[in-house]
Amino acid sequence: MSFNSLFSQGNQKQVIGVCLTPGIGLEAAIIDKSRQQIVNYGRREVAYSFANRDIQDMSQFKTELASLMRELNAAPKTPVYFVLPNVLFDFIEYPPDLDSESLKTMVLSNAEEFYLFKNNQPISGWCEVKNKLDANQKKIVYTSFQPGVVELIKETINNELGLKLIGIESAYSATLRGLSAIGSLDDVMLEEAPWTLMLINTNSYILFQMEGGDLISYNEVPLALKSFSMEEAYQAIVSSSAQLLANYPSSKLFIVSQTDDISADVLKRELRFDKDIIAINSNKYSKDSILPVAMTQDFDVAKSLTLGVIGASCPKCDFKLVLNVMQDDPDIMSGVYQITINGVKHDIQGSDIDKIMVAIIVILVLLFGSLFGVLTVLKKQDEEKLGEINQEIAKTDELISAHSKEEQEAKPVEVDITSIIDEIANKNVSAINFYDSISSDIPKNIWLTKYYNVDGDRIVIKGIAENVVDVYEYFKNLKILSPQSDIKLAELNVVTSSEENENFFKDLNTNIDKDSARFYSFEISNTGIGFSEAPDDYMKNENNLLGGPPPSSNIEEPSDQMKAAN
Repeated sequence: MSFNSLFSQGNQKQVIGVCLTPGIGLEAAIIDKSRQQIVNYGRREVAYSFANRDIQDMSQFKTELASLMRELNAAPKTPVYFVLPNVLFDFIEYPPDLDSESLKTMVLSNAEEFYLFKNNQPISGWCEVKNKLDANQKKIVYTSFQPGVVELIKETINNELGLKLIGIESAYSATLRGLSAIGSLDDVMLEEAPWTLMLINTNSYILFQMEGGDLISYNEVPLALKSFSMEEAYQAIVSSSAQLLANYPSSKLFIVSQTDDISADVLKRELRFDKDIIAINSNKYSKDSILPVAMTQDFDVAKSLTLGVIGASCPKCDFKLVLNVMQDDPDIMSGVYQITINGVKHDIQGSDIDKIMVAIIVILVLLFGSLFGVLTVLKKQDEEKLGEINQEIAKTDELISAHSKEEQEAKPVEVDITSIIDEIANKNVSAINFYDSISSDIPKNIWLTKYYNVDGDRIVIKGIAENVVDVYEYFKNLKILSPQSDIKLAELNVVTSSEENENFFKDLNTNIDKDSARFYSFEISNTGIGFSEAPDDYMKNENNLLGGPPPSSNIEEPSDQMKAAN
């Protein structure tokens, strides 16, 4: 039984992201993170008041929200994360020695200067960001909402619908997180490069200046787009944003339009910006969905979903800017956590941690095919069973040694691991599961090219990846399977195209530009030496699974079994 199948039986519920966007309506979505796919999506019309920054018809809101949850088949106590249009979004600088209670008071005092909070104490959430101007001062970005709106949403979701509200956040930070969740920020996050988001709404556009995952500054420009003709609307944005963009030295610009008045693709052609521009439409101009949509969903509806609802569905990801105004609410325990098991990311609540730990222990026992899992779990529980497993492993090593004996007498050559495993799998299934587990959980953008096992407990794995993040995720997954192991990320190098690697790049993806693509070769091991440094007698060890040293080529063509699943 797998972790995923166990959790599908009731021990884990996926987060339902809900987002209210003026002009688009009330959206709800569930995302399968392992497949990067929208598995459930719905939308309803809900009126919003720009003057009061509030839901215009509370009764309509409750009715439509309940209808959405029924459409998504939301089970009782399913966690719900809610994103609202921005009311107040600002920065605060403060001295490093300021305690948390004083910081809360400062946030409250600043928020109360906004006209909506003169007589109505706000509810706020905040997050620390980088202070590029003054290293002696700390800096936070915060958001605030009316307490009546927050209480209405909590009452509706928790009491009337029987679900579990775990967060309320501004559409601004949720949209930024949505970009990260769909993988658009992998390069700038890795390089901590400067980039800009232009978010276009019905009554304004906002420019966010970013550096990697840090929010440096933002500027909101009011613009009543409906008062312009179509051509005038584009020119108004181009003219008013020219100087602001010039002040932001960015390597990439994202244009996200959430209004039918502006096409991000048209604006991309009009703007004077000499770096990469990525256009994303969440409106009638959308031709494709931001994420793939399951076949059971209405594509014409889901194709214009917003980044905000994606950010709501992924409250925890590599992007750390989270402005949950319920972060201190005791009713939600410790909020949402993200764990990765078998390469699949799961969002869980603090109250579910005990259940998750029990499930992980059960899975570790069931996955006895993993050598390190056996050594970690069975050694403590059943010495006799552990001895039996070790005997099976010894038999497997003898079979492998016998198969490669002739090859060891000649010049070492590479042996097809698939042929070896196929030959002995029927004789020793339990022990062979250990070798299979090493490559059973490969992320989408990783290709394993070499695997060595020496004396049963010295491991060397070599591969190619499109980005460093995936390498680190794969390394973490191996550590989860064997928390007591001493494997390390021993090598990480940049690899470029060459004539000898022509077939490798061709097999990877026909859409990849092999002349400009950047790949990373890596090695995970616990031997203390890399492939290139290994002495001949080490590589010729009769317990070496491949029976000899690897070829000298920079990138080896991977076998079908060692390629990542797409």
